Amino acid sequence: MKRFIFQIAILFLSAIALTARSATAEPIKIMIVGPGSELSPIAISELKNLDGDDDHRLSAEFDGTLQRNLELSGYFRLIKPQAYIEDPQKSGYELGQFNFSDWHTINASFLVKGAVSRKGDTVKLTAFLYDVAQQRRMMGKNYTGGEEDVRTMARRFADSILEATTGQLGPFDSKLAFVSTRGGRFKEVYWQTLDGETLFRVTDNPTINLFPGFDRTTNHLLYLSYKSMEPALYLADLQSEREIQIKNPNGKVIGGAISADASRVVAAVERDGATNLYLMTGTGAQIRQLTDTAGINVSPAISQDGSTLAFTSDRSGTPQIYTMPLEGGQAHRVTYSGDYNTTPAFSPKGDRIAYQSRANSRFDIWSIPVAGGEPEQLTEGAGSNEHPSWSPDGRYIAFSSTREGRPRAYIMMVSNRKVISPLTEGKGDDSCPAWSWWLGD
Repeated sequence: MKRFIFQIAILFLSAIALTARSATAEPIKIMIVGPGSELSPIAISELKNLDGDDDHRLSAEFDGTLQRNLELSGYFRLIKPQAYIEDPQKSGYELGQFNFSDWHTINASFLVKGAVSRKGDTVKLTAFLYDVAQQRRMMGKNYTGGEEDVRTMARRFADSILEATTGQLGPFDSKLAFVSTRGGRFKEVYWQTLDGETLFRVTDNPTINLFPGFDRTTNHLLYLSYKSMEPALYLADLQSEREIQIKNPNGKVIGGAISADASRVVAAVERDGATNLYLMTGTGAQIRQLTDTAGINVSPAISQDGSTLAFTSDRSGTPQIYTMPLEGGQAHRVTYSGDYNTTPAFSPKGDRIAYQSRANSRFDIWSIPVAGGEPEQLTEGAGSNEHPSWSPDGRYIAFSSTREGRPRAYIMMVSNRKVISPLTEGKGDDSCPAWSWWLGD
């Protein structure tokens, strides 16, 4: 897909209501408290065709993608279009050009309306979010791009809807990398949009590929592969489709992590039965050894600010989560509950660590303050749940689970521990999800 530039203009909140309303009424703000929290009903009207979308294909792409991402958010209940009263091609989309009562009648709390035009290769799209009860415009965006960019416009508008209704930008203009056997019996690395509408295969070799991870730009992806007949890390440039191999002279590389700025890689290196961590540059030059024990030190993860390393070590007798400064220093034990804790993942703010913990031959996802303390169990009672990865806004965790049979990637809202939906579909086993930063950031 060719690169494009969105021209985004924030449209001011309207101060004029169509009809008189109660002076005591308050704008809707969504707050999710617990697993039984009620979803807010939202209607997404077909975009008004201003020019060049006579078959409404662009509108259908925008609306469909927007619906999927709002469903993934766990905040909204989509009202079916069959319930809509007005004809969007005969009514307007600006404040004052349509009747709010048509939407209040079908119990919509929020309403999305907009318009689209296409001239040659250029698409211009305007979208607004309305508060139906308040009869006011909450937010609006203008987008310009190609036809192939309409779905990205919808994802970015979904993120803006979450920002307008919850006060925090949504995380759906991003990527999810994962490992899958959908192409055959071998484990290959893929990435997809969160809604699954775009899927790209990164590796294509008859062997095992594991543990993908993005840098902050999402242009670089680090993964482990056995394609050279022995394990090594590979740093792939997703734009140029070139990659470099990262090895270590001290032994076999069996895992690794990349820093947000792609300047540092931490490699887990096995030799003579012991596995230790080494700090390396993004081009594979060794800087220093970080751990030196006779046991295992694996599953490295680097905080978003690049200051702290989390990893799994059995130096206390059982695998536990530890942290230490990325440039080296004293290791600090974080977890004390459970006898097998691994795959740590930093939250975007760096204040918490998600990890998987084993009990009764199955894993569950837990979260704990980065300094240690009382852990919080996030999954329970269904399958084995592994490899947590935080969304860029910190509200969600992607993880792999066998709760419905074969392994797939799922999305969970952290605040209420609600597993919203599978993120991956198709034949084969999907594991090791890694959620990227925002694409437009």
